[in-house]
Amino acid sequence: MGMRGYYFTMDDNLVQQVAAGDIALKSLKIDDYPGLGIDRSWEAIHYLLCGDISDGKPPLGYVVPLTSDKGIDFGSFGAFSLRAEQVAEAFQAMSELDEAQLRLRYDFPTMLKEEVYPLEPGFVSDEDEDEFFAYILQHVNEIQRFYSQAAAEGKGLIFYIY
Repeated sequence: MGMRGYYFTMDDNLVQQVAAGDIALKSLKIDDYPGLGIDRSWEAIHYLLCGDISDGKPPLGYVVPLTSDKGIDFGSFGAFSLRAEQVAEAFQAMSELDEAQLRLRYDFPTMLKEEVYPLEPGFVSDEDEDEFFAYILQHVNEIQRFYSQAAAEGKGLIFYIY
């Protein structure tokens, strides 16, 4: 199995209460909120956009929020929150990147060397550079659509790995 990433949006005030610890994330019915699964692409997308596997600089660091200061106790890997304004900033930053610009950022050999998840034996080989980029790009496009809707509705979000 692998570690998969999942987003869900909710009212910004609720995100703030969850982030503050006033409401336990595990007490919410996650399926009641609009969500998006991004399979095992989460760390590769963060690396593509930020050049590191965690703590990426905003606003692109908000796309897959793997920041130590946004951690919420949840499941085995925790969860990360974004306020509505951060979602809007991330969406704006993503909107400025097209496929060609993402391709310029893409460094498959370095990602392999750094063992950026999910680049592991059995998932991808050295010959799958274009296929892996297509996999990442598909999920980046889905995230952009998801963030577009969340930003338009003024929603915050929670991202977690399971």
